[in-house]
Amino acid sequence: MNKEISLEQILSDVVMFFDRNKKLIISITLIAVIGVFIFQKLKPAFYATTAIATSGISAYERIPEDEEIFNQRTAINLINNLKLDVKKEDYKSISYKLNISEDIAYTIKFIEAEQLLRQDKDEKFHNTPKFQIDLLIRNSENTIDIQKGLNHYFNNNEYVKRYKLVFNATNQRLIENIETEIEELKELRKNENINMNMSSFRVLSKTEDQEVQNQIIELYNYQNLMKTQNLIQPLDYIKEFTQTEIAEREVVVWGSAIGFLAFILSIIIAIIREVRQKALKETK
Repeated sequence: MNKEISLEQILSDVVMFFDRNKKLIISITLIAVIGVFIFQKLKPAFYATTAIATSGISAYERIPEDEEIFNQRTAINLINNLKLDVKKEDYKSISYKLNISEDIAYTIKFIEAEQLLRQDKDEKFHNTPKFQIDLLIRNSENTIDIQKGLNHYFNNNEYVKRYKLVFNATNQRLIENIETEIEELKELRKNENINMNMSSFRVLSKTEDQEVQNQIIELYNYQNLMKTQNLIQPLDYIKEFTQTEIAEREVVVWGSAIGFLAFILSIIIAIIREVRQKALKETK
């Protein structure tokens, strides 16, 4: 019974405390929320946009494929290296790397790349050949310039250029060798009795050219694959950045956070005020 009375008294004291100090608590909280709202509206706007991209760097490096999917770590690291420059506000370096003016480089507030994953039926996540680039800039009109700058950044990277050159040259030699092989197989089809073993492809046919015909089709498919691989770019956009006009001000998020902190602060101030008033009464 005494416990119930004690709990009731505590609740009563709390209610009376808020009633005595409601003007102070409400005014401090409202001033803080209104202040944040005005500040967020008056401060320079930022524009958020996202691109989905892929890169052929791992193909150039001839890295063994993981589950038949290109690894995008190198491309992601290259972009996140720019993130460090932005964090240090080294706009001169950004300007040089992206081949843009320092004024445009200054508009970049944040940039980051992350791997896009897929989830299988066992709820396990796996890499995909795509990654996402998040960009936050001060002027949305510079979106296209920055996007082109990223292409310049990848295409003019000495490491990437060197590996891409070897990759394309090797593929071109394979394409030419396959073409020669196809022509030889076509000649072999003219003979009805063939029994031979080639260095790269085995062809056995005595009374019909079906196996030779199948081999030619396989070679054509492989040749087309090589031609397609030669189209792979260091950076290619599946979805380009959107030139948005909607600013990211985060009024609700900041207003809620500051409002809560102001509410706590107002309670502390109210407690301090009551303690001082009580102490003054006791001294009289």
